[in-house]
Amino acid sequence: MVNLDEKDFALFDREQFTFKQLKETYSEAELSQIKSEFKEVWDKWKFLQQLIYQEIDTNYFAKPKVESWTNGWNLRSHYWSAFRGKLRQNENACIGMLLNKKQIQVYLMFQHYKSDQRQGTKEQYNSLLAKLPTWSASIDVTDYYIWHQEEHELTDHLSLKEYLENEHIQQTFQDKVATQTFQLGKLFFRADMANVEALLVQGFCELDKLYRLLAANEQDLKE
Repeated sequence: MVNLDEKDFALFDREQFTFKQLKETYSEAELSQIKSEFKEVWDKWKFLQQLIYQEIDTNYFAKPKVESWTNGWNLRSHYWSAFRGKLRQNENACIGMLLNKKQIQVYLMFQHYKSDQRQGTKEQYNSLLAKLPTWSASIDVTDYYIWHQEEHELTDHLSLKEYLENEHIQQTFQDKVATQTFQLGKLFFRADMANVEALLVQGFCELDKLYRLLAANEQDLKE
């Protein structure tokens, strides 16, 4: 069981993340302590991803890709991981996990970085918007939010409940997302949290239904 403390979110409460800036601001000992703190929380994050993987369909999903706590030049301003099906490793769509200074979330996303090197178009992915009313009827939409891919992760996103209840909001959202993609996820905001993997696994399993629908949609288009 993994517990998240408020201080785990607070790790990212800083303006500077590049090592060049940090070296200009902190002593060598202070910088070493900062690195140690980031690595400690990342170790917890990585362990959390491993626990989550043990609770999902491991026959279908490959082990998650867990982004490192640093890229060599910067500390991360968030921690991120991506889950894909074993036979879908070369697809743009995935189920992501993210921890930043505001929230921890599990969400369905289209990975735009190097998307031209993977399979699955934005149009195919966005076709899931038409599936949301049926999909949401079988779950509790509390804690779910929907947003445009270009919307910053720290922005206050639109609640899925509000989206589903207002046709005008749906149309406006869909018009805007037509040239990009949407993200849909379950968000848990900064606080002390016990047994956080249980919260994320529940959301993961709910989003998995959409993720697998996407595979079916893509197959239909190919045929």
